[in-house]
Amino acid sequence: MTHQITKEHVFVAAIADRPGALAEKLAALRDGGLNLEFIILRREQAGRQLMFISPMRTVEEIEVAKSAGLSKAEGLHSLRVAGPNEPGLGAKIAEALAKANVNIRGLSAAAFAGQQVTNLAFDTADDAIRAKESLEAALS
Repeated sequence: MTHQITKEHVFVAAIADRPGALAEKLAALRDGGLNLEFIILRREQAGRQLMFISPMRTVEEIEVAKSAGLSKAEGLHSLRVAGPNEPGLGAKIAEALAKANVNIRGLSAAAFAGQQVTNLAFDTADDAIRAKESLEAALS
């Protein structure tokens, strides 16, 4: 398989919607030794933003995230698809999930130097399992 598909644990924190709030949170994670691969920040409402990060793969990483005020994003089941970039890959991923009747809750994708990473979010663990199986078949 040319694409690696892994289940990822995503952590989330609500932070103030003000200059410096993100810098403070990221500094705490950096100082704890985390090397993040995925960060999304979005305004949830006036005065409040949500920050999502991953991966959290070890007990030590989870403890650092918790000590910085983050918690596991309950009800959010995530897959990471990494591998070579190719024209139409996003459509191929979406079509495979549609064929498996899996709804996508969220998607973030980026490509650089011929490689791509796509992070997908689903509402249920069952959806993530079916998505992983479908993507493994479609991307093999």
